[in-house]
Amino acid sequence: MQAKVIALLVVVLAFMGPGLVAYHYKLAARDAVAAKETAERSLATAIAVNADNEKTMTAMQNAQARADQLAADLAAEVDAANQTTLGVAKALAELRANNADVDAYLKQPVPDALRGVYGHAEAAGGH
Repeated sequence: MQAKVIALLVVVLAFMGPGLVAYHYKLAARDAVAAKETAERSLATAIAVNADNEKTMTAMQNAQARADQLAADLAAEVDAANQTTLGVAKALAELRANNADVDAYLKQPVPDALRGVYGHAEAAGGH
């Protein structure tokens, strides 16, 4: 009888061993499928985030290019204004040096009312 119990126990263990191994592989396969699905979702999220980042970077590069162009245009306008002012100053200096009437006229003081218009009321004794 004892031999039959031992034989039965050996048979049960013989079937349980591969059954436990199969069950372990089944759980490992399930975990692998879950990990694959998580990785696929993470990949999709990363791709979407990268696309949004690329759009943002492109928009920022375009904005920077526009800002650079505006700065260059403004610098050109300032340079042109400076050149014009320099030209007028040179012409006025030449005219003063060559024409005594112009020099005498320009040496006259500016009237107080006119100084006020140009924001120099303090120099004229105003408020």
